[in-house]
Amino acid sequence: MRCVARRRLLLSYLYVPGHQPDRIERAYSSEADAVILDLEDGVPAPKKTYAREVVSRLTAEPMPKPTFVRVNSMASGRCKDDVLAVAGAGLDGLRLPKVGHTADVVQVAGLLKEAGSAAAIHLLLESAYALEFAYAFATAAPAVEMLGLGESDLRVDLGCDLDGMTMDAGRIRVISASRAARLASPCQSVFAEVREPDSLRSSCEHGKRLGFLGRMAIHPAQLPIIHEVYRPSPEEIATAREICAAADAQREDTSVVVSAKRKLVAPPILANARRVLELARALDLLEPDLPDSGQPEPELTGSGLTEPDLTEPDLTEPDLTGTAS
Repeated sequence: MRCVARRRLLLSYLYVPGHQPDRIERAYSSEADAVILDLEDGVPAPKKTYAREVVSRLTAEPMPKPTFVRVNSMASGRCKDDVLAVAGAGLDGLRLPKVGHTADVVQVAGLLKEAGSAAAIHLLLESAYALEFAYAFATAAPAVEMLGLGESDLRVDLGCDLDGMTMDAGRIRVISASRAARLASPCQSVFAEVREPDSLRSSCEHGKRLGFLGRMAIHPAQLPIIHEVYRPSPEEIATAREICAAADAQREDTSVVVSAKRKLVAPPILANARRVLELARALDLLEPDLPDSGQPEPELTGSGLTEPDLTEPDLTEPDLTGTAS
């Protein structure tokens, strides 16, 4: 597999079982921004050792796309050996499932350091208990780059529907804890119904409104819809450029300006417009030197947009159904 240049912002992650080399090869040929080699729920118990061997051989060398490995949970007794086996030159990040204690996160970060790996850690919160401590998990170790939900397990623990308000409350908690900890905006969990593209689109649109940025996938057919929804549209980019142009022309004695379409542009609207343009640049949808308001823009980190510290609050597998998070 040939290595290619990588961009910093990832909108799609494709899960593939670690014990199926043929599917792994196809995953790297897909449109996915990143690949997640699964050692956990997507692998049956008798195949777990074999899956670890396959994945460790792959991650020993640089990979053609950003590569993450979902290891087994700390409670499984397999996590330590998984981490040490896959922490090679090709590993961009670990996904740690069923997080239960901050000490687990610290231990995994220590294992990566022991192995000489600079890989990031993504944490999967899959219980009501974990949700209660989302911020503590987000700040447990410098290597933590993203929070996510294991929605299949979480819905069982909460006793709720996947599409109801209770699950949305959990999603919102993960999003707000991530931003409070200055982490990347989290990616939306997988959509299990591979053969329902319209439902996938609606779900992605809902997730984007909540504050997710990008999504996990379990089949290559889901990737075009994920990209279409989460990439800024031409209309969004045009509006953002118009707002920034109005800011360029603003008078020094006012922070509120009027756009070419006679709409008021206050500082929070301008900040969001800059975010849209930075997202578009990170996705290669704009030339890097395209002019805007000339003001500093949010810094891109990991797979989402992170903002600089503020001194005060800013007011202004076919089929792996249910096996990935």
